[in-house]
Amino acid sequence: MSSTRQDTWYHLDNAANLFPAVSGDKNTNVFRLSCELREMVNKELLQQAVVTALRSFPYFCVVMRRGLFWFYLERTDLAPVVELENSRPCSRIFYKGIKGLLFRVTYYRKRINLEVFHAISDGGGALEYLKAIVYHYLVLAHRKSLPSPLPAPPGGSTPQQKAEDSFERYYTPQQKDSLFKQKAYTIGGTPLPAGNIKVIEARVSTKSLLALAKGKGVTLTAYLAALMLLSIYHELMPRRALGKTVAVTVPVDLRGHFTSRSARNFFSVVGVGYQFSPQPEENTLDAVLESVSRQLRHHTQSDALAQRINYTMAVQKHPAARFTPLVLKNVVLRAAYRKAEACTTCALSNLGQISMPECFAPYIDRFTCLLNPTSHHRLKLALCSYQDQLTLSFSSAIAETGAQAWLLRFLAEQGLEVVITCNGGYDDEIL
Repeated sequence: MSSTRQDTWYHLDNAANLFPAVSGDKNTNVFRLSCELREMVNKELLQQAVVTALRSFPYFCVVMRRGLFWFYLERTDLAPVVELENSRPCSRIFYKGIKGLLFRVTYYRKRINLEVFHAISDGGGALEYLKAIVYHYLVLAHRKSLPSPLPAPPGGSTPQQKAEDSFERYYTPQQKDSLFKQKAYTIGGTPLPAGNIKVIEARVSTKSLLALAKGKGVTLTAYLAALMLLSIYHELMPRRALGKTVAVTVPVDLRGHFTSRSARNFFSVVGVGYQFSPQPEENTLDAVLESVSRQLRHHTQSDALAQRINYTMAVQKHPAARFTPLVLKNVVLRAAYRKAEACTTCALSNLGQISMPECFAPYIDRFTCLLNPTSHHRLKLALCSYQDQLTLSFSSAIAETGAQAWLLRFLAEQGLEVVITCNGGYDDEIL
């Protein structure tokens, strides 16, 4: 592909190919990243910041187009318009046949929201854009109080690096491995009305929660994944289902394993599960932690992740996939998606520690992230931290909150101070 054509349109990366085929009102495949400031947001300054930051992320200025064999992304002159938040989190962005931007920026009081359709970026890539927006906003709002010269803005890679398809770069047609092997337990419960999700946010000390995980000799992701499985077992799983595995899918940012500055999707997913015993005394935290931690270590080794890239890329490059008309390909993709989702029960995403230049610390309270639940993955947990404030964001497609309550009560019983927000209002009754 010539550089001129590449500046005009982009093929979808390997992870993105699935999302246009399976997205709709119930499964929007939209995620939200937010930054909460210590001051009310000024709409005009935010609009300027969004446009300024976008100059370093031209790849985000795209619309979805439909080809004969694949969807693809086309550059556009459409400009993002900042709006006051007026719809539920993670609501639909992509509509087939409508050429609109695949992200939106909204605000509410002190909070700046970036919502992204997963076909153009993942959490790691979109986070760099949000950080750039916040950077330029705070420069506009507080230039006289900031040091001179200013620190470099986030996302310092070139537009070409941001637009790189890193799946293509690291694909080798050698060893290949699929991940999901068997069906897992599916959460029941009372479905919420179409288009609604229940959101519970909990704030804890980053250092304190890390200390709990370290005390057990596991990573924070392994610790919370084990608690999530236990919470489902205790609160949502009937005894008749105990023969089934409860499994959580965990996205892995491949930028930590392969050199990449791409703002496009570059992640894999690993599934870790546990089959609970009919004997309650055997289902201890230590037992689940040992199994979950061992599985995560195995699946997140660079060799295992490389094999996963090779497997999914080989499927994409197979002649039967390349030259099947899109209308038929979408049917196959939807069936494959349902099969893959059936192999896990829930989802957990850890965006990690978020950093900003120290001179902005007086103006930033915290960062948060939120995932959209689906008809199968009815419970999801996303987390990120800024300085010593870590936010756990549960999103659910069912009315029951027992699993979330069990997990948060457990953390409180370990001595953590847990501050809870439920769909916009502070509510400590869940503890």
